[in-house]
Amino acid sequence: MKKKTEQKVQSVFRRVLDDKQAIRECIQKGEDIKQVAKDRGIKFATPV
Repeated sequence: MKKKTEQKVQSVFRRVLDDKQAIRECIQKGEDIKQVAKDRGIKFATPV
């Protein structure tokens, strides 16, 4: 028998909320928002 690799299923809405929270924390701490976007795979409508 093969073991299934456990993959955490996360809804799209939950992921969006987590991304928004990460962006907000990044702005508050004064960190590089481009790096956060790259790490999380976030695409912005306007260039950052």
